[in-house]
Amino acid sequence: MDRTSEELVSRSVEGGVGQLTLNRPDRLNVFDLELAKQFLDVLESFRHTEEVRAVVLRGSGRAFSVGGDVREMWNDVHEGKDRAAYFRAPLIEFHRMVLAIREIPKPVLAVVQGAVAGVAFNLMLACDLRMAAAGTRFTQAFMKLGLSPDGGGTYFLPREVGHARACELALLPTQIDASTAQSWGLINWVVAPDALDDEARKVAQQLARGPASALARAKALLNRGGARALAEQLEAERLAQIDNAASPDFSEGLKAFLEKREPRFW
Repeated sequence: MDRTSEELVSRSVEGGVGQLTLNRPDRLNVFDLELAKQFLDVLESFRHTEEVRAVVLRGSGRAFSVGGDVREMWNDVHEGKDRAAYFRAPLIEFHRMVLAIREIPKPVLAVVQGAVAGVAFNLMLACDLRMAAAGTRFTQAFMKLGLSPDGGGTYFLPREVGHARACELALLPTQIDASTAQSWGLINWVVAPDALDDEARKVAQQLARGPASALARAKALLNRGGARALAEQLEAERLAQIDNAASPDFSEGLKAFLEKREPRFW
């Protein structure tokens, strides 16, 4: 099969939730340039599809993703090609994947299992919420290959776990399990593997039923808060609330509260 005709990223939409699935289970969903391009195409389509109110990111098969394609890296080195070929154009696209997740004005839930390694670990950290199956293993893995982290690892890790633990993950061949990842603040929920689909569906549907405009503004505020002074962030919050008040969701939320019922934001 022509590599460009393979569906390396699949998509589905149901109940307001767009599911984006890394679809390379035979290779443990390793990243390459074509996968990145398909990923960006799907996420961009979700961005502009009004029906999609929340996004779920998954990996097919027994692993979420083991990250970069080590076999492709070795081929470039072994055949005497440009030793950095794998990192030039592809890494630009991998980093666009990270930015696209952060910038889409819809909540993104990562649902992971098996192995989460390298750039895939950091792509998961770009997501707003994260759920893991018990037994999942997490590792940055870069040092084993003589590499430094990419995919935003040096940005996300210190913010998520503090400097010391970020160094432990990035500088050593450290591997942690799902319960440790949760206790360190990397994962929101750890669930039994056979309950993963149902629990992910519940969270995704709750997000999809939420007030879309307020969720988008909250996500933007949270993403930018760490780079602003407090006074700047307070002003951004004030302006966001003024915009929220103009939305029909605000009226519905108030009415539902006073009527003691669940709001209907659709």
